[in-house]
Amino acid sequence: MDSKLDKMKELIQKSDHIVLVSGLGVIREAGLNGVRAEHIAYDIEQKYGYDNDEIVSSMFLSKRVELFYQYYKEVILNKEMKPTPVHEGAARLEKAGKLDAVIKRTTYSMYDQVGCKNVIDLHGSVDENYCPNCGKVYGSEFIRKAEGLPLCEECSVPLRPGFTLLGEMVDNGKMSKASDAVENADVLLVVGSSLTSPLCQHLIKYYKGNKMLLINDQETVGDERADYRAYGNLSELFSYVTDIKMPEKKETAAKKDKKKDKKKEAKNEQD
Repeated sequence: MDSKLDKMKELIQKSDHIVLVSGLGVIREAGLNGVRAEHIAYDIEQKYGYDNDEIVSSMFLSKRVELFYQYYKEVILNKEMKPTPVHEGAARLEKAGKLDAVIKRTTYSMYDQVGCKNVIDLHGSVDENYCPNCGKVYGSEFIRKAEGLPLCEECSVPLRPGFTLLGEMVDNGKMSKASDAVENADVLLVVGSSLTSPLCQHLIKYYKGNKMLLINDQETVGDERADYRAYGNLSELFSYVTDIKMPEKKETAAKKDKKKDKKKEAKNEQD
C-alpha cells in the first residue's frame, strides 16, 4: 500500500479525537441516489417532468405531494440501505473511543445501523418522517411500503419528510454542534467528498490542526488543502487506514470496587 495510506493509518492509530466528514461518495458507493440525485438529473426530468431541485423543494411538496412521494420512493429510497466498510470502520473507531463525531448532509441512516451514536445529520434523516399533527415518527420502510401517499396511522394526514427540503432552514443547532466538533478535532477525516463541496467549505474553516485526511474516488480541484490524500475505492481505502490496533478497554474504578465487594461477600459466606 501507498506510504501515504500508512501515514494516515498511523495518525488514526495515535488519535483520540477524530471527526469524520462523510460525503456523497459514501452513499453512491452503497448504490443510493441521495435526495437531489444530481448524477441522474436528466433522467429525472425526463420521467417526472420537473428537475430534481424543483421536486425536493418545500413548495413542490405543498402543491404536488403525490408526485413528491413517488420521487421519494423511487429515487431517494431506490434500494435497501446496507452499510459499507466505511460505515463499519467508523463504528469500530467510535467503539474504540477514537471517533468523536460523524458529520453528514446525506440523509441515510447506515452509520446508525452499525451502532454509531454521535452522528450529526445536518439535513435530517429518511428515518425521521413525522406526522404534522401528532408528531409520530415513521421510518423509511413505512414510506417505501405505503400504497400511494404515506399517511399517519393516527391522524390519516400525509407525513412530512424527515429531511430538509430546498427552501427550508437548516437546523442552526446542528450546524453549531458540527462546527464545534471540527474545531476540537485533532484528525479531520473527509471521505467521499471534495474539499470544495458546500459541506466541506463550511466545516474545514473551523479546523485548526494539520492532520486533515482526504479519501475520495477521484482527485478534484482544491484537494491540495488536505495534509494527506488518497484516491480509489472508498471502502478498500477506508478499511485499510482504520485497520488499527484497538486500545484495550480499561476497567473502571467502579467495576473494580464491585469485584472487590463480590469477593468479600463470597469470603464471608464461606466463613
